[in-house]
Amino acid sequence: MEDLAIRFVNTAAWRLRDPMEERMVSPEALLAWLQRNGLADAGTVRTIATVWRTHPDDARAAHQRAIRLREAIYTLFAGLIRSEAPPADALAVFNDFLVRPNPGSRIGWLSGGLAWRPPAASFDAVDLLMPVVLSAADLMTGTRAGKVRQCQDDRGCGWLFVDESRARNRRWCSMGDCGNRAKAQRHYKRTQKSQADPTHG
Repeated sequence: MEDLAIRFVNTAAWRLRDPMEERMVSPEALLAWLQRNGLADAGTVRTIATVWRTHPDDARAAHQRAIRLREAIYTLFAGLIRSEAPPADALAVFNDFLVRPNPGSRIGWLSGGLAWRPPAASFDAVDLLMPVVLSAADLMTGTRAGKVRQCQDDRGCGWLFVDESRARNRRWCSMGDCGNRAKAQRHYKRTQKSQADPTHG
């Protein structure tokens, strides 16, 4: 499974198309993502959703802040891939989250393993994003920073991934999707070329 920060960034699909495809389309989708990725339990999600129903402006603001964080992380990783200094505004957004007071997120025992536990009595979904921020900071500055790649699918996938292959030559986010399609496309072109070549065979 990809790093938490990569999974968060990849809630935007087809990044190299215009427009890209937004998959975290609403505050409710943000809560669902947090729960699916182990950053909020069902009770926390229900509590926040209940508060948001009576404070829709808070819901929209939390969603917008999450998207702003996601885009800052993407921009920092994209610069890292190209060995380019990141834009100052993306770095500022990320650092604002990084130094934000953490109101009690902690590691706890859950279902036979250690997992993030949400801050007690927090009604701000942004509080639950601290593990994403820490995951991104660790990946950006750690020994695997040079392994972050962007999918080279010619349709404009643009998803990020960490290349853990021995040869460090992985080109696609997934062999089961973009990789298989690229292989099939290459095979088709070779077949067409050989059929068009009168000296073939």
